Amino acid sequence: MPVFLALLRAANLHGAGARLGLDASTVSRRLSGLEKTLGARLFVRTREGLRPTATAERLRGHAEAMEERATALLGAIRTVDSRAGGVVRVATTEAFARILVTEGLLGLRKNHPDLVVELLSGNQPVDLARGDADIAVRLAALKQASLRARCVAKMGIGLFAAPGYLRARGLVRQPADLRGHDVILPTGELSRLPEARWLAERHGLRAVFRSNSMPALIAAAILGHGLVPLPLGWGDSEKTLERAMVLDAVPARKIWLVTHEATSERPAVRLVAEQIALLLRRVFAV
Repeated sequence: MPVFLALLRAANLHGAGARLGLDASTVSRRLSGLEKTLGARLFVRTREGLRPTATAERLRGHAEAMEERATALLGAIRTVDSRAGGVVRVATTEAFARILVTEGLLGLRKNHPDLVVELLSGNQPVDLARGDADIAVRLAALKQASLRARCVAKMGIGLFAAPGYLRARGLVRQPADLRGHDVILPTGELSRLPEARWLAERHGLRAVFRSNSMPALIAAAILGHGLVPLPLGWGDSEKTLERAMVLDAVPARKIWLVTHEATSERPAVRLVAEQIALLLRRVFAV
């Protein structure tokens, strides 16, 4: 049911494909195969995207329950020690910290009550070799002989806005549609992001708000002040925002999970690292 759930959550073939790491045509073929197997229509194509049928809505709860059981099974398989406990410090960005908490990182404590996860958020890299943290989640691999880095997911970037803003100002499907729109731009250290630079170079856009705080940028978009650039998985999880368009001009970025060889074999660190990888694969395309 991964394709079915991805389509329910993204409401279009491209968005579902980004979540699954597939192209839109493959998603479409798999949807057709699923509908043929079930003998029922699951989605209706509209100008706004894919609209689930009544049958799809009835199946939603069953599919989510299956996903939850599968996730629990994977978690059980990857649990390396039922006695995993102690403090595991995870250094990451403000954005990833929020995603990890909302997606269920702390659910590990259900089976590991002695485990304490300490999230250290910030945009500056930490020194794992010095012991500043046990795990780092970053957009750049930290290159050092004693560090172990692996790419756990890739994320594309899109523009998101409040539905009311898009109704009032017009839909955005391609770069040419951006002229005349208001944008909410990252600043400070976030101004170096490719999407921030790309938007700043576009003519005909009006920057109405800037901040180096991602929560502040999102809050402004929710209130209808303009378009905000966000990673696709994060933006799609914001129920009060609507995806306007994917920024194809901005390459997808790799998400790296980094540990130090001295602590990577510690049961609690391994447990938390595997759960983080699982959650990021669920949110972003692998």
